[in-house]
Amino acid sequence: MRTDAEFEAFYDRHWKYVYRLCFTYLKNEADAEDCTEDVFVKVLTGDFSFEDQTHERKWLTVTAINLCKDRLKSYANKNVGSLDDDRMPEPAAPEPEDYSDVLEAVKTLPPKLKDVIWLYYYEGYSTDEIAAMLGRPPSTVRNQMKDARKLLKNILEGSDTR
Repeated sequence: MRTDAEFEAFYDRHWKYVYRLCFTYLKNEADAEDCTEDVFVKVLTGDFSFEDQTHERKWLTVTAINLCKDRLKSYANKNVGSLDDDRMPEPAAPEPEDYSDVLEAVKTLPPKLKDVIWLYYYEGYSTDEIAAMLGRPPSTVRNQMKDARKLLKNILEGSDTR
């Protein structure tokens, strides 16, 4: 970013999206805020030039997902327990009332499956775009989509066999 005004416009354009993505992964308001801030600190302190707003959004998506995964790994490394463990704090923000069962099921998917489902259905990227963003072959992304759909069906029907 060249000027404060450019960064401010960039931030205003994307902060809600980045926060929502982080909250979906971390399920905690404070952690989502921290991770969102970390994403924008990377932009502010880095020497990035984006081709267009689509490029900005893709970069923000990959960066936010990676930072969220790093944060989740650090929880696991500190022996806090499982993320589903009762000892984990409840999310600080109440869940919106309009959260669907599908979104809740998506949140429970393993990270590699959650990534492809989120990017495809919630962000509208094609499987080829997702493959490029995540550094995976397109066939792998399509197979992960198939696996994720099957798992989601089982979760939603109450027969989760993970």
